[in-house]
Amino acid sequence: MPPVSRDGHVTLRARMTELVRRRPKTTIAALVAVLALAALAVFVVHALRNRGLGIPAELVPPAWEQFKTSAGHRTHVEEHHIACKECHNYESEGFKNPGVAPCAKCHQTETAHTHDFDAKVGGDCLTCHAFAPTATPTCISCHANAQGPQAAINGVHATTACTDCHTPHGQPSITPKNCTGCHAELTPAHANHANSKGCLDCHTGHAPAAQAATTCSGCHTTPAGPKPANHDSCLSCHKPHDFVATEQTCTGCHGIKPTLAAMAVPAHAECLSCHAPHTPAEAATSCVSCHSAVHTAHPAVAALGTIAAATTCTTCHTPHGDPSKVATDCTSCHKSIAATDTAAHGGGTACTSCHAPHDFAKPVNQAAFCGTCHAKEQTLVSTNAGHVDCTHCHGANAHQPSLAPTCGTCHAKEQASAPTGHQVCTSCHDAHSGARAPQTTCATCHARESHETHAVAVGSCTTCHRAHGPSGVASPPACTTCHAPAKLAGLHTEGGHATCVGCHAPHQPPRSDRTTCTSSCHTDKRNHQPQATACSGCHVFK
Repeated sequence: MPPVSRDGHVTLRARMTELVRRRPKTTIAALVAVLALAALAVFVVHALRNRGLGIPAELVPPAWEQFKTSAGHRTHVEEHHIACKECHNYESEGFKNPGVAPCAKCHQTETAHTHDFDAKVGGDCLTCHAFAPTATPTCISCHANAQGPQAAINGVHATTACTDCHTPHGQPSITPKNCTGCHAELTPAHANHANSKGCLDCHTGHAPAAQAATTCSGCHTTPAGPKPANHDSCLSCHKPHDFVATEQTCTGCHGIKPTLAAMAVPAHAECLSCHAPHTPAEAATSCVSCHSAVHTAHPAVAALGTIAAATTCTTCHTPHGDPSKVATDCTSCHKSIAATDTAAHGGGTACTSCHAPHDFAKPVNQAAFCGTCHAKEQTLVSTNAGHVDCTHCHGANAHQPSLAPTCGTCHAKEQASAPTGHQVCTSCHDAHSGARAPQTTCATCHARESHETHAVAVGSCTTCHRAHGPSGVASPPACTTCHAPAKLAGLHTEGGHATCVGCHAPHQPPRSDRTTCTSSCHTDKRNHQPQATACSGCHVFK
């Protein structure tokens, strides 16, 4: 039995040996010829298969049959007819892997701009360009897993041709494709920004689209700090691919609110006139952007138990209250001054009659300020030095002035000496000039007495009376001051008639009627001449 090969077939040499042994020598020559032809055929076939390698056929290793199918060898040998010796030093080293050193001989540009491999993973030309028969590397072969800081590409654009955007040896190595070629429904207004990179301002080529929502702060670093309440996401107001926040954006969540003087001031109806998009709570300080000429001089006030400086416009002007009400009632804070805004200063006077809006400082010249309303009174006090300062009589509290001041504070002697009925000084005197009112005389109150005997005879009440001290007659003088007894005739000389008030009253005519004479003095004469009504008919005093 002739020997067999590893694959179970009888070898050619064994077959020939067996034939020689069995056949006559006459056939040896024929066999030698057959062998020579077979060898020649093998040589020709081998030469044809390896033409273009630039090396003797006998030096070509059997493995070439497999290696020549690789992408790298097909490109270099079959397409560009690159000789083996350009990469392999086969004469001294055989056909071992030459590494990446030969690549630079032809590919200077590519080797100058190589793929940026992760340092931990490593890589070279042969990582992507395969010369082994079974290697078929693609970009995703590596990038299916994370490569250092580069996330794994297993979703977005994983099935898109990498070379649509990436040029491995180019500068730049990434030239993104126009996104709208596929995403034509999106027209990013964000690209209108200066130096914009279009879609790549927010998106990266392989990250999920939703991840772009977290990238805003990468460029928009101001304003810093926490976002307003319930404004955690930029997309709450800025819709993707539009980004322009409008009034409708605000009202979409906050609804339409009544706004201060919106009908008269259209800008007040626009949210963004007062509310900065990223710091809406600071709207209280935004008024000055339009009302720069208005300077509030309102002092600190007690608000809800705490002291707060009322320097912000919204202390008095409620932005989203009753739109017809320009300012909050002053008494909403100043309850201790008056119940309503027209109840102070004696009532019926509006706060704004004395306090100009935005200028609440106390006037330097108080008297002159009062004169803006009380001009008549100011004229009257100009002749009365003690009455020039209004606060001397009305007190320092202009909100609750004393309407009936006590004159005795300054005019103590006059007050102390004024008789009953004369205690109210303004009954006779003008409060501001101090003079007696022209229309006021004793007769104003004492009408009956002003027509009686003494008023007509003497001519002035002050002969016997004074309105108040310290000058004048302190008390009515004795009747004899004017009516000397020696000059009185008739029954005046009688001793029983020496006391004037027995028959006379100060402001009445003399009494000589029967009743007066017989009631207390001449009681024994009550039945004397009963038909007579007056005693003076017979008993004369003159």
